[in-house]
Amino acid sequence: YLTAKLAKVKVSYLGQISDYMRLLRLWNGLIAGLAVLLGAVVATGWSELEDILLDLLLGILTVVMFMGAGNALNDYFDVGTDRIAHPERPLVKGTISGTAAKTTIIVLFTACLLVAVFLNILAFIVVALAMASMIIYELRLKRSGLSGNLMISVLVGALFMFGGAIADSPDRTLILASLAGLATLGREIVKDIEDVRGDTTRNTLPKLIGTKRAGIIASVSVIGAVLLSPAPYLLGHLDLPYLLFVSCADGLFIVGVFSQFGNPARGQQIFKMAMVLALLAFVVGVPV
Repeated sequence: YLTAKLAKVKVSYLGQISDYMRLLRLWNGLIAGLAVLLGAVVATGWSELEDILLDLLLGILTVVMFMGAGNALNDYFDVGTDRIAHPERPLVKGTISGTAAKTTIIVLFTACLLVAVFLNILAFIVVALAMASMIIYELRLKRSGLSGNLMISVLVGALFMFGGAIADSPDRTLILASLAGLATLGREIVKDIEDVRGDTTRNTLPKLIGTKRAGIIASVSVIGAVLLSPAPYLLGHLDLPYLLFVSCADGLFIVGVFSQFGNPARGQQIFKMAMVLALLAFVVGVPV
């Protein structure tokens, strides 16, 4: 009896951990941490990375916690929409309560600021502004169409700027931030197209102008990123391997552009894969 009871507790405990991982979407946080690393590497080069290693690790930890808090905040405000669009999420299923989610958000955002205090003043300002922007986005901008999509795009681009700020050279990450922002803007719009039936409380771009026109705007943004992608190589910031890998990412982006018109869910997933491949391009392209 005791063994069966312990087994049931273990299964319940593991299920709870799994639900929190879904709520925080830690995989997204790790990808964001990689973006910070890349921003720092592009700003300093691999050879200088050792000098800022501790600050960089603190910065990555800050971003992972920030992303977790942001994802939980998103789910907390989107329970109604997610009942239709994402019924598998923990807050919809009730496996994590709204109170528990709110506590998690407060703890993670507070921890972000406490860790960021140990970074330089510019990096701390980036964290504080990003946190304020995320909260404003959830409270107001998310329901106001394109401006909400733009805010998320800026926040994603800021990951690279944050890495550059940690290395005291944020200017060298401007193009990378722009590439990430354009690609993210396209993906965010396509995600809104995917969720258009469940968005009963938001005036998203697809609801305001229709899914087809929104898809065209998303395509223009993504194609803008594709056209800008050779710039880091042409400016001498990244080496030839970057150009080879980013060409593959560009091909995926183009496939996603065409796919999202017929299948928004598939299109935005392709965009996500292309963005991961683009991150890899940045990794292999940094001069040794």
